[in-house]
Amino acid sequence: MTSILDKYMMKKFIVTLFVSLSTMILIYIIIDLFDHLNKFLDAKMPLMGYFLYYTLKIPEIISQILPLVGFMSLLFTLGSLTKYNEIVAMLSSGISLFRISLPFIMLGVFISAGHFYFTESVVPYASRKHYEAKDYYLTKSSKIHRKYNEFVYQEGNSIVYISTFDGNRNLAGGVSIQAINDGRIDFRLDAEQMSWVDGKWRLRNLVKRTFVKDSTVYEKLDSLSIFLDFEPKDITKTELKPIEMGFFELGEYIEKKQKLGADMTKWEVERHSKISYSVINLVLMLIAIPLGTGRARSAASVNFGISVGIAFIYYLLIIMFKNWGAVGQINMILSAWIPNFIFGLIGIYMIRRAK
Repeated sequence: MTSILDKYMMKKFIVTLFVSLSTMILIYIIIDLFDHLNKFLDAKMPLMGYFLYYTLKIPEIISQILPLVGFMSLLFTLGSLTKYNEIVAMLSSGISLFRISLPFIMLGVFISAGHFYFTESVVPYASRKHYEAKDYYLTKSSKIHRKYNEFVYQEGNSIVYISTFDGNRNLAGGVSIQAINDGRIDFRLDAEQMSWVDGKWRLRNLVKRTFVKDSTVYEKLDSLSIFLDFEPKDITKTELKPIEMGFFELGEYIEKKQKLGADMTKWEVERHSKISYSVINLVLMLIAIPLGTGRARSAASVNFGISVGIAFIYYLLIIMFKNWGAVGQINMILSAWIPNFIFGLIGIYMIRRAK
């Protein structure tokens, strides 16, 4: 009997979650479309551009709104069960509130794990493609293009590859410049660093390879100033965003940047937040259980207001602690996890008290 009830309640929640998630995605896209419509029209973006732009953005939207949608969906599901005395009937038959909650707690664990896997595998790839489509259709004049977490500049017979870039110090690392003539490379410059000085790029610790017929002439130089038709701001515009990388990719990216001497505290906070944000799914469901079973007889507007208030405070704390961690006021790992810890304890306390 209990197994049947578990399946019944889980099915009710999953259907509600799917409908709510689909509705929120549609609302998000409609609002975003009207907000950017003038920009799309000015760029004369074709129908395929609209399709790619928003289809590729859907995974990012899901990753952002799933915890809140799951929270509201569980509140609605439990409220519906309580409204028609189904929860009361279960309690009267000797089933504890914890046992009633168990399938939802298990779903919370599953959704949190699935959310992390989704943000680790699907979201980075889709987000990169989304921003590539955005660059192609909306910023056609961009001088710098990305290739994963590297930058590529090409004009005429010159190709520039940049492995890493520190926007705070206008410092590039792992630079390779190729001069091509009639389909062959005339010479190649490989530099450890390239900095922006007085309107020019200065290469440091570089090797110049000049290709002459069947031989190669090597020349090692301490520094060399050259003019390239792009500035640091052109590179910054095309830098990867945290959403475009998974937890492990972001770790590699941070390590490469730190070798240049860049302060990556903010990025470290974002990296740890990738795990903690997935756990929000479970934490909010823990809070939804006592709220959904204890206040379902209250006015719908009251329940909705309480739910929105809790979610607002939760997300406000997330933003505040992330900002404090980014500026070094508190430990970057704690900044990502303290809100979850606080609300997790609140959720457990409310469930125990509801017994």
